[in-house]
Amino acid sequence: MGNLEKFISESRDEFDSIEPLDGHFERFQERLGNEEEKHSAGISRFYFLRVAAIILLFITISVLVFDQAVRSVRGRLSKETSGIQLPGDMAEAMQYYNLKAISQLSEIRKLASDPVQADQINKDALKEMGALDAGTKELQQSLAENPNDERIQAAIIQNQQMKEGIMNTILSKLNKH
Repeated sequence: MGNLEKFISESRDEFDSIEPLDGHFERFQERLGNEEEKHSAGISRFYFLRVAAIILLFITISVLVFDQAVRSVRGRLSKETSGIQLPGDMAEAMQYYNLKAISQLSEIRKLASDPVQADQINKDALKEMGALDAGTKELQQSLAENPNDERIQAAIIQNQQMKEGIMNTILSKLNKH
């Protein structure tokens, strides 16, 4: 045993004889009450921080999903056009309409009232564009077999214009809301 412990154990009666001052227990209870109030205020701060973190997480996930969708559209468009050699003017027109569709997807994302609505509109637009892209791919294969057929070339350009038209329709509906 150390000297201090020995001194305390030998003088225990002297330490236990002094009672606290009057009102000590009331002041102690009051301080405990104040601590509980501070603790409840801390909980509300943490609650708001959790809500803010969840909202931030939701927004981040929405942006990542949208970014992935745009990348897949770009990849799909570049793969489809890289396999078949198109005349110079047609290749430029295809690139113009594809870039226009991608920029309109970004505009749709900005105009949507909430991320859930934006994701749904984005999925619908990608579905429509996928259908048109499948038709364009078939037309490009037909053009590879008949490279000088102007009707097929016109149909490919018309498909690309329809893609832009769909995107414009979606944008105009969003602008009205």
